[in-house]
Amino acid sequence: MKISQGDVFRRREQLIERLKESERLTVTELANFFNVSAVTIRRDLLFLEKKKMIERFYGGARLLHKKKTISHSTFKEITFPITAFIEKIKPFLSIGTLLFVGAGDFSHKIIYELSFLDLTILTNDVSAISIDHSEKKALISVSGGELEKHTNALVGDFATHSFNKVEADLCIIEASGFNSHEVTTKTLSESFIYRTMIQHTNGLKIVYTPSTNLESVSSFMIDRTFLFDTLYTDAAIPPAIFTNYQAQGISIDILTE
Repeated sequence: MKISQGDVFRRREQLIERLKESERLTVTELANFFNVSAVTIRRDLLFLEKKKMIERFYGGARLLHKKKTISHSTFKEITFPITAFIEKIKPFLSIGTLLFVGAGDFSHKIIYELSFLDLTILTNDVSAISIDHSEKKALISVSGGELEKHTNALVGDFATHSFNKVEADLCIIEASGFNSHEVTTKTLSESFIYRTMIQHTNGLKIVYTPSTNLESVSSFMIDRTFLFDTLYTDAAIPPAIFTNYQAQGISIDILTE
C-alpha cells in the first residue's frame, strides 16, 4: 500500500512525541511501534537529525533539548499591523479573487478583514468557521482535516486534498521563521499544507511575519525564500536585516499602522 507524504509527516511528529515520553528509544522499538521497517525509521531519524530535533546514537536516538534563549518578545505580546497589511494587498484583489490563507497567530483577524470584500477564501484555519457578520461579502471555505495540537491549523490528507483540487490567484502564508534562505513553520504537517498552497497558486505568493521572527528558523521548512514574491513585516525590523534582504533581492514591504 502506498504511503502518502502526509502519513510520513504524521509518523515523524509522533516519533518526536514518543521521544519526549521516553527520552531515548532504539530503532527496533520505534519500528515495532509504528509497524514499519528499520530502514524507514532510520530515514525518519536522519531527517529529524538534520532539523536538529534529535540526536542519533548507535541503534537509536534521543531528543535534542534546545537551550531557551531570551528575547524581547518574551516580555511583551507580539503584534502585527493587520490593517496596514490588508490595505497593502487590496490592489492585488478583485471581485471573485480566489485566495489561500494559511493558519497562524494572526490569520483569523486577516480573514475577518478580508471578509468585507467580494472574494473566495480557502483556509486551513478552523477558527474562520466563526466569521459571520452583516457586512460579510466573502465566501469563506475551511479545508477540513485534523486539528494540529496547540494550533488552529487543520492538517492531514483531507486538508491537503482540499488545496490540491483548486488553483488560487494569490496565497497568504504566515511564517514562524524567516531568513534569506528559507521560510519555516513550527510543525511538519503544517509545512506540507503550506507547500501545497504555494504549488497551487498561479499568482502572488505572499509571506508575512512579525519582525521578531526574522533571521530565526522554526523546525520545518515551508519552502525556499526566493519562491515567495513579497515579505510583509512591521517597522521594528532591524536596519541591518532590511539592508541585507534588499541586497539579496528579497522584496520586502514594511508596514506601519
